[in-house]
Amino acid sequence: MPDVSIITAVAPRPANRLDLIHRALDAAEASWEWLLQIDGDEDGGALPPDVRADPRVRVQANGRREGIALTRNRALARARSPLLLNADSDDVPVAGALDRLAAAFADPAVGLAFGDWVEQWPGGDEWRPQARFAPGLQAPGTIGRIWAAERWVPLHLAGAMWRTTAVLAAGGWTALAGGSDIGLMLGVDAAWASWYVPGETFVYHHHEHQVTAGDRWRGLFEQDTELLAARAHALGFTVAR
Repeated sequence: MPDVSIITAVAPRPANRLDLIHRALDAAEASWEWLLQIDGDEDGGALPPDVRADPRVRVQANGRREGIALTRNRALARARSPLLLNADSDDVPVAGALDRLAAAFADPAVGLAFGDWVEQWPGGDEWRPQARFAPGLQAPGTIGRIWAAERWVPLHLAGAMWRTTAVLAAGGWTALAGGSDIGLMLGVDAAWASWYVPGETFVYHHHEHQVTAGDRWRGLFEQDTELLAARAHALGFTVAR
């Protein structure tokens, strides 16, 4: 059984960085499997030859477009490891991040581990947000309370690592157009501690092909935020109005 299952939802687009992700994963000491779940037909995935040839990479296609939440959950159903790393197809983990994040789960109370990230724009500009947490263990409810009060998550869930049993207990990624990882975070954070690993763990790339950059997605996300707020309230968080 691999130590970590990496989940990547793949949409056919020129911004995918699967070769760079593969290179970063290959530097890990922990054993892993990479579950590539193609949102559409497999032929549309355009996988790099070295990725497709790696026996640790397991590819499956939805057969039709179903969106990122359902695509991640289809990969979740194939996972064989006690830990999950979400790795979006257009972002790149930092070499060594897999091992650093996995080490946090030596504490059985931890359901989520996360680090810092770098945001990069096509013109070369970068942004490194300031960490909001003290290193190490965060009590259950810490992140959810911040989201409920501010409607903002002070970490980037696109590169987070999860305990598989915690994700399954929370119902997987929430079936929303936007905020599917926030819905999952709320469920996990309500019952499990989290762990902040200081230092950069992945690079988030802004690009013109991002679905989240469109006006339609932003409108849907505003609607979905209301459902997320209702979920937060149901989980016992005090939600600001």
